[in-house]
Amino acid sequence: MFSLVFAVLAAAQLGLAVVAWRHWRASPGLLAAVPALVCSALVWDNGVIAVGSLTGTGSLLHAMSVPRFVLHALLTPFLVLWSLSAADHAGLRLARGKPARAVAAGLTALLVTAGTLHDVLDLSLRPERWADTLRYVNDAASPTGPLPAIITGLVVLATGIVLWRRTGFVWLAVTAAVMVAVSGAGAQVPPLGNAGEVVLNFGLLLTVRRLRPRGDRDAADAPSVAGTP
Repeated sequence: MFSLVFAVLAAAQLGLAVVAWRHWRASPGLLAAVPALVCSALVWDNGVIAVGSLTGTGSLLHAMSVPRFVLHALLTPFLVLWSLSAADHAGLRLARGKPARAVAAGLTALLVTAGTLHDVLDLSLRPERWADTLRYVNDAASPTGPLPAIITGLVVLATGIVLWRRTGFVWLAVTAAVMVAVSGAGAQVPPLGNAGEVVLNFGLLLTVRRLRPRGDRDAADAPSVAGTP
């Protein structure tokens, strides 16, 4: 049953990834690129968990599981830079200054480093069953635990609250709050954390659509015409 839930979550992330890449194609830039990459990575993440019970433990599932951790470690912190870009597009002057950019870049680098140390260099996978699912988890000890993901989530939430107060756009704050609320429970009930990621990514794309110029939004929303790339 829960393997099917993860398959549904993978399909949801795939749909979000398609929309995100369409936004990026219409207007290349950090604002659309980061959600597109994050959604694409989470298609793989959920898909591997969905098929884990079918493949069973062994070299195949082990090899398929490594990118789950590497992509999480490398891509998730870039939501800090995305948050700065969103604030900039919303017209917040503070986000356009060199100090804000330096802080965002430094924090992103710090979070990527912390994630790389634990989920790439110290990666030690062991199989774990939950309900009818089978997945590999990182057995390496970590002094920070899920701290990089938590900090990233709080940065996105703070950005959402600022956008809500300044522009009246509430959805980034709401979806980020949902992600932060369920992240702790995700360790005990994995589908909750993964479903929270779907909710957050939906909020990211709503924000991208809200902040991009109207002409670019129309180009991304328009259906493709046969013979038109």
